[in-house]
Amino acid sequence: MPGALTKSLILTSLLLGSAMSQAQLLDNAAGDTPSLPGSGSLFGNSNSGLSTSAIQSVLPADAAFALSAYIETPNTLVLLWEIENGYYLYRKSLSFLEIEGSSLQTPVIPAGIQTEDEFFGEVEVYYQRLLVRIPFNRDDLGTELTLELSYQGCAEDNYCYPMQNKALTLELL
Repeated sequence: MPGALTKSLILTSLLLGSAMSQAQLLDNAAGDTPSLPGSGSLFGNSNSGLSTSAIQSVLPADAAFALSAYIETPNTLVLLWEIENGYYLYRKSLSFLEIEGSSLQTPVIPAGIQTEDEFFGEVEVYYQRLLVRIPFNRDDLGTELTLELSYQGCAEDNYCYPMQNKALTLELL
């Protein structure tokens, strides 16, 4: 199955590249370059409420929420997030959009844990692992399924990540 191997390598390189970019941003934020007063920098502004040490202690988003995608059955796409301890994903932030076509059906998303969020109030979140199954109509597709997905999560009591947006293409064998 050279197609499946190619898909895995592409997905891995995308995830690794994004993780490295985020790690570099975190490193740059904690670098030796002092911020000028009034520069508006998140890290140089003492009123930002977010210390540099808080930023340094969180994982890059792709490490905190490791995503894998695969075709489980001929008509089911699976998205699996392995969520690090101390991190969680918001259910309300999950979004799945097919790039070309309309073969995607209603995603099967498990119930999460209800919790009170200091910024968003009562929310549903996922800890440790989230597995979403999305049925699709294979007859409406050619040789691949391409979609954009979005999600957002936080490190407990520390930092909330910006919305994560990913483009995925999976080869249909």
